[in-house]
Amino acid sequence: MGLLMRSMFVSSLAPLACLAVPVVACVDPQQDYTDYSDRTADAHGIPALPTVDAGEAGPLYAPDAGFMSNDFYMSCLTGNAVGDPTKASLFVARINYTPASGGGGTLIFGNQVLKEYPTKLSDLAPGGTFYWANNMSPATVNPDGTAHMTYDMTVIPGSANPITGMQLTFSSTILDFHIESESQICANLVGNLIDPIVGQVAGPCIFRLLGSPTADLPTFQLSDFHCP
Repeated sequence: MGLLMRSMFVSSLAPLACLAVPVVACVDPQQDYTDYSDRTADAHGIPALPTVDAGEAGPLYAPDAGFMSNDFYMSCLTGNAVGDPTKASLFVARINYTPASGGGGTLIFGNQVLKEYPTKLSDLAPGGTFYWANNMSPATVNPDGTAHMTYDMTVIPGSANPITGMQLTFSSTILDFHIESESQICANLVGNLIDPIVGQVAGPCIFRLLGSPTADLPTFQLSDFHCP
């Protein structure tokens, strides 16, 4: 994020479940979060998502052709969305991939969070900011299509939070990408939340190239959220 999101980089990155109760009920937010974590430990990590049988998956390679667009739709389903794609964190993303001789290449990535329940990429969240990952420095894409990117501090406004409507502040965020083509991009996200409570959110992010900021947004199912 430095990507997230809807600028970061992710569920807009939806807040932790303690925040789902009225604010007046959180007399001790940290204790509430601890109690909630004990009760629903499985919900905070990467959700249980469909996987591809290793026997069916072939080798993965970075694309040979470069691509660049400001019109990628990014949806991140973190653990606190509890497997509900309608509570995913949603962004418009800019991706610039340049191949290198011998395989792999470089990646420049940035995004901005969308408002709750958007219908188009132009539905930006009020108060949101565009963030460049790696402070706009290119990341190395390995020959197998993997790339590691980070954001410094990022803020998700309450207008982009479909779970509680509260603003979220992250001290840092990591995106581990897997890129095979402009139509086959995903990333695993880990965000370090520092406000309104301290904790970590994680989950897969998927991307779709729409080609226009006014194109209708696709509807994702739980089975769509997976990343090698």
